[in-house]
Amino acid sequence: MPSTGAVVSAEVVGMPVSTEIGRNTNQTAIRRDLAAGGLSVRTRRPGDRFRPAGAIGRRKLQDFFVDRKVARDARDHVPLVVDASDRIVWVAGHAVDDAFRVTEPAQAVIILRLKAVGGSA
Repeated sequence: MPSTGAVVSAEVVGMPVSTEIGRNTNQTAIRRDLAAGGLSVRTRRPGDRFRPAGAIGRRKLQDFFVDRKVARDARDHVPLVVDASDRIVWVAGHAVDDAFRVTEPAQAVIILRLKAVGGSA
């Protein structure tokens, strides 16, 4: 996404998934079975909501950014990975939606990676 200065890539993986995936904020693993309709990337829209992994209930994306101290001018540049129903799957570099988090080591997954344009991570 040129407007964000970043590239989001996806890699389908069988099993098992390395425990290193969750330790790097620039990559995450999501359940492949829930992404069957396809994924796309967009920026935020008014009213966006999601449920950060481990949180109780859904949250406004705006409130999430405020709590995470994401600078106001940077919020429009954070890529959002969404499913075919336009549900937020991953706020790239920040949090995965609880519904998409991998709960079983044997689940087939999709590895999502965030890379700055011209960067190596």
